[in-house]
Amino acid sequence: MPIALSLVNVSKRYGARPILENLSLGLMQGEKVGLIGRNGAGKSTLFKLLAREESPDSGDVILTQGLRVSRLEQDPHFPPQATVREALQSALADHAALIQRHGEIHEQLHALHERTDAALETRLHQELESVEHHLAHMGWDLEPRLKEAQTTWGLADLELPVESLSGGWRKRVALAQAWLKDPDVLVLDEPTNHLDPEQVEKLEAWLQAFDGALLLITHDRHLLDGVVERMLELEDGRIASYDGSYSDYLLEKADREFREARLTDHMQNRLRREMAWLRRGAKARTRKSKLRIQDVLDLKEDVAERTRVETRQSITFKSGDNRSDALLHLKDLHFAYGGGPELVGGLDLVLQRGMRVALLGPNGSGKSTLLRLILGDLTPTKGEVARHPKLSVAAISQGRGELDGSLSILDNLADRAAVVKVQDSTLHAHVYLTRFGFPVEQQGRLASTASGGERNRLLLAKAMLHPADLLVLDEPTNDLDIATLQNLEEALMDFPGTLLLVSHDRFFLDQVATHTLAWNQGATPRWELYEGNPATVRSLRSERKTDVMPRPEPSKTALRSETPKARKAGLSQKEQRRLQEVEAAMATLHERLQTLDECLADPSAFLTAEAPGHQALVAREAAQRELEALELEWLELEEKR
Repeated sequence: MPIALSLVNVSKRYGARPILENLSLGLMQGEKVGLIGRNGAGKSTLFKLLAREESPDSGDVILTQGLRVSRLEQDPHFPPQATVREALQSALADHAALIQRHGEIHEQLHALHERTDAALETRLHQELESVEHHLAHMGWDLEPRLKEAQTTWGLADLELPVESLSGGWRKRVALAQAWLKDPDVLVLDEPTNHLDPEQVEKLEAWLQAFDGALLLITHDRHLLDGVVERMLELEDGRIASYDGSYSDYLLEKADREFREARLTDHMQNRLRREMAWLRRGAKARTRKSKLRIQDVLDLKEDVAERTRVETRQSITFKSGDNRSDALLHLKDLHFAYGGGPELVGGLDLVLQRGMRVALLGPNGSGKSTLLRLILGDLTPTKGEVARHPKLSVAAISQGRGELDGSLSILDNLADRAAVVKVQDSTLHAHVYLTRFGFPVEQQGRLASTASGGERNRLLLAKAMLHPADLLVLDEPTNDLDIATLQNLEEALMDFPGTLLLVSHDRFFLDQVATHTLAWNQGATPRWELYEGNPATVRSLRSERKTDVMPRPEPSKTALRSETPKARKAGLSQKEQRRLQEVEAAMATLHERLQTLDECLADPSAFLTAEAPGHQALVAREAAQRELEALELEWLELEEKR
């Protein structure tokens, strides 16, 4: 399979700080690859190199000639005053140039009838054949392509200035541009930011059907799992490659880390023995002793490098002292902006302690408005929001307005306090901030200079300092890397208070939410509360649509023949035999897992590539999956019995 783009021994520095070091990667034509890494690891730098916005300090960035390449940056930029139509037309500039060139070639060929130039005529016919080949694929008329893009990406008004649109709508315009280019190679940097779930699903369907080469830089784990066939992880300026989807990457990485941990244990044991030899007073007089001492020092550096642990963001939200079950009651709540459509109509809702509620709805449905009503930032046009008198609230808004851009990152943390109280201990504020990825030397920067991910991490650090009965988080996942997302998930699932959450990250919502407040355009009130996460709601609504579809009425003959027969309670003979088979198979698998665990506990099982530990690890995963399937079947049969 030919290569679409490649980086060969690429290095890039900003000042003294290395971002990429001798990095090499290749993207094959037709291959779909996902790229992940911590914030600041160099993903956006890599994107800029591929977009030719920056040049490497050394190495080569190679794009195969003749391929159409489309790139989508995190925050798309458009010409000032450009309308949506003009932005889309700019994406078809190459297409329009081909149509124009087709006419020019015909004019040149017609003019050749007046003189003889065989060589020129041959070249023109060859170029005409190439142009007609491209136009046969892309179409001969621009307007149908524009209308198709408008429909596909839900762009209702093509005459609106792009600058007047929200971040979500601007991202739709940028995606429509990439789609219109009909590229051979797609490079997308965080394409799901600001998109509502419906548009993310459209994006996923497009990328699944896309038959070109794709490099997808995203923190959206659901999208990675549904689209890519290879994962790249960027860390410390280097790339690690894993075959398969995001789920496959997690399994393979866990396996790799397990093997490396075994090797590290072996190296640490050896280092302890060598250090004991040194402490006994080894004399550095002979050449042999000097070499052994140097070996010990080298081994010590290797172990230190392998066991280096980056400061992990310790995210823990502390609950307030309110022990009431009912914290907040929305009573017949209505709201509309100045004569506009009603966003909240007749909503009755009781928020109880321990509920983690995800708000599910498209952009413009009023999710942020509903949160502002609950927080008291807006006054309802009708109804009331009854709060417990001792309710304590912590909130992060979508606009990140809780930060003062004129203050430093450090001063924003706790109103210029030198120390902060974390759980039952007191820490210096600058030490506390280092837990959230802010080196001491960067804490004096103005908050206005912070990136989206930095602003988000700073707000999370602030929110953790204040006990709260109710957490209100509007898009807390924007610009966070996967490691931070996982930590945030764990913290919110451990939070004993009540949570209201808006996010475009489907995987995150499905992990965290216990309830879903879902928008329903045709219902009154517009918002419906479901028990379960958003994935459950989508499934229920899909089933509901299926149930309301008209079905042909059965004939009278069919009705007479379908008189139900009473079924005997308990298991049939066949089911009884199957239950015995399942129980026997489960017992065998338990013994198998015990044997495999004993093998995996032996350090020598991973000393070489041929050692049995690697196969045992794969066999254990397969046996565990088989056991889980049998346990589900056993439970179903037991319930019948």
